[in-house]
Amino acid sequence: MSTLSNNNIYGYVAENWTSIRDAFEQNFINRLDIGASLSIYHRGKCVVDLYGGWKDLERKKQPYTSDTLQIIFSTSKGILSAAIALCVDRGWLNYDEPIRKYWPEFGTHGKEDIIISDLLAHRAGLPYVSQSLTVDDVCNWPKMISLLINEKPHWKPGSTHGYHGHTIGYIAGELIHRVDPQHRSYSQFVRDELDQEYYVGISDNDIDKYVAPLFEKAIEEEMPDSIADQTLSCSGALPLGQSQMIYNKPEIHRAMLPAVNGITNARTLARIYSLLIGDVYENEKILKCLLSQKTLSEAIKNITPQNELDQTLYQIPTTFSKGGFQIYGDSFPVFGDGAFGHTGYGGSCAFAYPSQQLTYAYICNQLDPLSFTIDIRTKHIIQAIENILKHQAI
Repeated sequence: MSTLSNNNIYGYVAENWTSIRDAFEQNFINRLDIGASLSIYHRGKCVVDLYGGWKDLERKKQPYTSDTLQIIFSTSKGILSAAIALCVDRGWLNYDEPIRKYWPEFGTHGKEDIIISDLLAHRAGLPYVSQSLTVDDVCNWPKMISLLINEKPHWKPGSTHGYHGHTIGYIAGELIHRVDPQHRSYSQFVRDELDQEYYVGISDNDIDKYVAPLFEKAIEEEMPDSIADQTLSCSGALPLGQSQMIYNKPEIHRAMLPAVNGITNARTLARIYSLLIGDVYENEKILKCLLSQKTLSEAIKNITPQNELDQTLYQIPTTFSKGGFQIYGDSFPVFGDGAFGHTGYGGSCAFAYPSQQLTYAYICNQLDPLSFTIDIRTKHIIQAIENILKHQAI
C-alpha cells in the first residue's frame, strides 16, 4: 500500500501494520523529524518501508524519497560487526584469537594479547589515538593504521570496556582486508557481501547527490578535555556539535570510516539484519541466511559484566556482545530477550529480534546530539510494533 500525507510520507505498509505509518508520521507532526526512512522485516518479508519529510531545512524544496541516502554514524558499527561475523563464519577469523595472529604488526606496545572479541566489545583499551588529529588525518587510511600500530592501550586489555568511537572501525576494517582471500577494502567487501546499497566511502558523484544533508541541534555544554570527547571526536578531528558542518563535507562522504560513515537507507539496513537471522523473501526470490546459527549465537553473546560502566562514554552502562553488537536485553519487554543491533549518534538505529523474527531500521537527517541510546522517535514506533505483536496473530 502506497501512502501520502501532508508530511510528504510515501512507501509500503503491509496489512496489519498500518499503525506503524501513523507512528512514523507522528514524529513529523511533533517536529522531531525533518526527513527520515523506516523499514521493518518480519518473518523474512518486508512489512514496512516508509520514507518521508524533506532533505532541506525549510521543508519545501527537496523531498526525502526512496532514493535518499543518509550517513548513519555508529549504526555503521552494527554492519561492521556483521562483516566480521561473516569472516568468522567462513573460518577466516576467530573471536577468541589475538589480532596479531592475522596482523602481526599490530601486536606491539602492549597490544600482543588483545583478542578480536576484546576489540569488538570495546575492551581493547584503544578508544582514541594519543595525538591531535585533523579531518585529513582521519580520512587517510594508511596513516591511521600506522598510528594504531604504534598506540599503547589506555587500560589493560580485557579488564573493562570503554566505547571505541572511531578506532574500532580502522582496526576491524584492516582485519577484514587482511583475511579476505581477495584482499578487498572494507568498503568493497560490505557492498559485495552484504548489500550494494551500503556505502562506506562514496567515489561516485552521481551517488553522492542522493545523500541527505544533516541538521544538528546545538550542544550547550562541551567537555573538550574529557576522554569522551577524545573518543567521540576522533582525537579532535570530528568535534561533537559540529557534525552538520563536518559530515556534510564531500571528503567525509568519500572517506572510509567503517565505524561512523556508513551511507545507506533504512530498507538496506533492515534487510541486512534480516539476513543475519534467517532467509529473506524478496522479489519472488529467496535470499539465504548469511550466518550459521552457531556463528550468530557466538556473535550476539553478551560478554559485558553486569553493571559495568562505560569508561569513555560518560560512565553510562553500555552492553556489548562478543561480536560487537549492542545488546538490548529487556529494553522492549514484549519482544523478549535476545535483541541485538546498534544505535547511532543523533537518532539512527538498526536491530534484530531473532525470537520475533523481526528486524528494524530507522535513519534521519535531524540529529539529536543527546541521543546515545534508543531515540525517542524509535521508541514511539516500537510501542506501535509492540501493540501489533500483542493484539494480532501475526
